Amino acid sequence: MPGPAFTRGDTVSLHPIEEEDHEFIQRGRNHPDVRVPLTDTRIRTLTDVAESVSEDDYRFLICIGDEDGDPQPVGEVAFAYVAQEAERGALMYWIHPDHRGNGYVTEASELFLEYAFGECGFHKVTARVLVSNEASARTLEKLGFQREGTRRESSIIDGEYEDMYTYGLLDHEWLD
Repeated sequence: MPGPAFTRGDTVSLHPIEEEDHEFIQRGRNHPDVRVPLTDTRIRTLTDVAESVSEDDYRFLICIGDEDGDPQPVGEVAFAYVAQEAERGALMYWIHPDHRGNGYVTEASELFLEYAFGECGFHKVTARVLVSNEASARTLEKLGFQREGTRRESSIIDGEYEDMYTYGLLDHEWLD
């Protein structure tokens, strides 16, 4: 069960990831309907999850449930990597297929961006999305991200090269 909420929205809360959450993350990231649309499609071991989570201030479980009930993890929102010297992070998120279409990723990303820009002082947040992942592209655009370019044939999905869109959002665009 996730620990206390770091921040809370109307329908989701973000929780720091603890060791007992690693199995949920491993199962979720390895689910074919989650892994394939991500730009990093490697199968994750529990060791991989533990290494990616250790000492990471920018990685949270997305949970649903009210303050009085037990939070139910449904996904993850994080910076896939951070360039501290450039005050820039790369947004990554996923939601379990059973919970898609409820706006959880959008709300969780809003909470995460508020933290990144408002509390941590990041200047820019970037994101990459496969051209075929239209739902994720819509989410980024709804959040105010601008499409900055296309990385041609930059990922291999099921043995085929696929293009990837790159997006960016600047602090003043978010905070204004």
